[in-house]
Amino acid sequence: MQPLGMAIVGCGGAAVDVAQAIDALPGVSLVAAHDRDESRAAALAGPRGGTSYPVLADLLSDEAVDVVYVALPHHLLASTATLALMAGKHALVEKPMALDEPAIASLRQLAYERQLRLGVFFELREAGPFRAARRLIESGAIGDISAVRIRTIIDKPMAYWQSGPRGTVPDGWRSRRADAGGGVVLMNSIHQLDVVRYLTGLSFVRALAETATLTAAVEVEDCAAAVLRLSNGALVSVVASAHSPGATRDERIEIDGAHGRLDLPDPHGPGSIRLFLRRPWREFAAGEWIPVDAPPVDCHLQLLRGFLDAVRTGTAPPASAADAAAALATVLAIYRSAGTGRAAEIAAPGHRAD
Repeated sequence: MQPLGMAIVGCGGAAVDVAQAIDALPGVSLVAAHDRDESRAAALAGPRGGTSYPVLADLLSDEAVDVVYVALPHHLLASTATLALMAGKHALVEKPMALDEPAIASLRQLAYERQLRLGVFFELREAGPFRAARRLIESGAIGDISAVRIRTIIDKPMAYWQSGPRGTVPDGWRSRRADAGGGVVLMNSIHQLDVVRYLTGLSFVRALAETATLTAAVEVEDCAAAVLRLSNGALVSVVASAHSPGATRDERIEIDGAHGRLDLPDPHGPGSIRLFLRRPWREFAAGEWIPVDAPPVDCHLQLLRGFLDAVRTGTAPPASAADAAAALATVLAIYRSAGTGRAAEIAAPGHRAD
């Protein structure tokens, strides 16, 4: 196995999960870290034998660095990933990768020209229930998809907007539209939108939506509702709330098909898939709700493993820049529709392999 050196740029809460995944994988080590708060970078890299760099350019010139994981505020993701690619490093970037589609297209082109791997950290694709659901859908268990319901129902503390989900990084970028690009839809629903596309193999083609800021004193939306159309004509309803009182593990997806239905639990907690079939299928009976167990999976570890395999083999990452572009295009269509009061079309991103 080709040994790889990884660097982390942006050492907040998300970086901790990725650093732990690096620790658990053979053939890769954390060799460098950078953060505007030097103590966070040192705390992440130092115990692992890595170097904390106060200056990003110095990290990118370190020959021990093969792969850079970028976990910065949204408005800094694309520019930092560009610097990493220009330095000859493979780049794994937190969602949404950029705040506009041309920026992602530029990153894709740069990675293609430099023959580097470029991926987005859509780790929920690797959740046990979603992996099992994809196998069921691909094998025809529920038939052609007819409707999907997405619930992004969360009860975030107000401190989230100023210090993140773990309260460890004092920075209010999430509350500012110019820095964040959006609120609960871009922060949270984007993962579920990507998962629906991943599970069904279908694309989003149109959005009709409303968004509002009703609870938090922020510039971005804290609630939203949307109806989306998939490329096969199926409808997807989305309801999102960042401050639903008492909500716990309530991010769910329900998928209707011609022959059955899949109810997918919140991927962040325990719970099994529920399957209902109108006809018997393989070992499953018809006419009753059936629990389908899905073994727990470390999503961060699995996504990182897949990306590093792509680096070693030169193949497409498990979640590519094209996937980031498709998810962002869907979110931006939701925002356009909410702003105009009219349906917004969603153009398909380019299909070149990343």
